[in-house]
Amino acid sequence: MDIKQLSSLVRSLVLDSDEVLVPGLGTFRAEVVPASFSDKGYTVNPPYRKLNFVAEELPEAKPIEADGLKECVEALKKELKENRAVEFPGLGKLRLTKGDQLFFVADEDANIFPEGFGLESVSLKNKEGGEKHEKKSSPKKAEKSKKVKAKKPLTDDQKGMIAIGIIVGIIILIMILLRLFGTLTPDFIDKLLYSPEELARLHGNL
Repeated sequence: MDIKQLSSLVRSLVLDSDEVLVPGLGTFRAEVVPASFSDKGYTVNPPYRKLNFVAEELPEAKPIEADGLKECVEALKKELKENRAVEFPGLGKLRLTKGDQLFFVADEDANIFPEGFGLESVSLKNKEGGEKHEKKSSPKKAEKSKKVKAKKPLTDDQKGMIAIGIIVGIIILIMILLRLFGTLTPDFIDKLLYSPEELARLHGNL
């Protein structure tokens, strides 16, 4: 047996059991981590199964039984002392610290949670980076927002009616101003309406 076969045995057993014992080495433990939030609460991460290792032979763990296991473990320990790390293909890496303490670094792609297959993180932000969920607003603001959204662009007939109304208003304003000037300064209006000869005739000077 080699490390690749041992890793395959651990993986197959850990799919059905939360604790798998490698006699003479320690116990691999798998636990389900529930769904969580990240990115300030804007990303939902799915649940996953995390693999750990303890350098103890836990009594409730399911032991591995296979030919050549003892020799494989001895070779593994020797490699740990020489290289300070041993790769478990498909599971992660077992390391040995300077203080001769074992710790396990799980592979992020380790597939030990079939129930979570296909689950992916979900972002609560839209493409522009804003929130997908709408913030709650007061009833008045909501009603005002609906009214603004209900407005439609003006048609050509409506634009024409508005233009006519503006023109009529300007004409009426001019007439009022002329009448006002005629009352206050009649000579000024006469000069605008008549020529000098006509004004002389009006005033009886010719």
